[in-house]
Amino acid sequence: MRLIDVLVHKKCLTSPPIWMMRQAGRYLPEYKQVRKNYDDFIQFCFSVDDVVKITLQPVQRFPLDAAIIFSDILVIPHVLGQRVWFEPDHGPKLEKVDFSKLLSNAGQVSLEQALAPVADAISKTRALLDPTKALIGFAGAPWTLLTYMISNGKTADFNTVLDFAATNPELFAQLQELLEEKVAELLCLHISAGANVVQIFESWAMAVSKASRETYLYEPLRRIVASVRVKYPNTPIIYYARGVSADYAKLQDLDIAFGVDETADIVDLRAHLPNAVLQGNLSPHKLLSGDFEEDLERILSGMNGTPHVFNLGHGINKDTPVAHVERMIEVVQNYRE
Repeated sequence: MRLIDVLVHKKCLTSPPIWMMRQAGRYLPEYKQVRKNYDDFIQFCFSVDDVVKITLQPVQRFPLDAAIIFSDILVIPHVLGQRVWFEPDHGPKLEKVDFSKLLSNAGQVSLEQALAPVADAISKTRALLDPTKALIGFAGAPWTLLTYMISNGKTADFNTVLDFAATNPELFAQLQELLEEKVAELLCLHISAGANVVQIFESWAMAVSKASRETYLYEPLRRIVASVRVKYPNTPIIYYARGVSADYAKLQDLDIAFGVDETADIVDLRAHLPNAVLQGNLSPHKLLSGDFEEDLERILSGMNGTPHVFNLGHGINKDTPVAHVERMIEVVQNYRE
């Protein structure tokens, strides 16, 4: 597997392995055909046969190096007892709950049992997937999950979660500890079911002040990585944290790969992280517009001769033309120094 060659063995390939965040999704017409059968998105994520179908669609259409299981980071709060649903043109919504009660009930929740359909879908996908291609599992990091849980959905300013953390520090710390445990458990579930790689999404890292990043972002990350490695010491882990890539240097001792968002200069970052595997980071907006050739050349030439996984800086835009994706992959896979 080319992705494993880079993530584990840190091989420097002239044409890097490529996959895309949100590659199994609504920019594909075949995805839309399946999605219209479900009013409830969470139900969709637990429908094994269709999850397998959706996960495989991008690797059947494009010569990608990996599939990422079709799921959602919010399955964790959902199975913990906070109902999750998705509204058109808005995104996720989460019901208001008593977090003290959620904590007290958490011990009764078996993640393995509740998420058995997800594990089943991973196993079935791995069995059908080309053995030369990797299968990626994933989870949201505690801070990012808490932004949704406490704000009752997507938030623009993060004031609600920041105020909660400041005014309820003990309860916030207990929730964070619970989520650390469940995130590690979910990642291990994905690996045991057949995932070759796992990625931790810290999508809202930029909302955390520098003074609080150790407490809210990096100490939980360290504990999660350590917990996963007790069971699966050889499975590569990718950490994708938006807006804080300048901090990656302080996390090098974890020996994980780093996903770089589109606001950062991955070539400049390489100079500060000479030995780390870096993933990224073409702007999804550039891919959407089709005006990406110059950016693509800079990334590929600047990262050439280093351990690099090509990806977007964030999830692919739902309106991206399929032809643009085909052209991007062609350029990446035909690249030579």
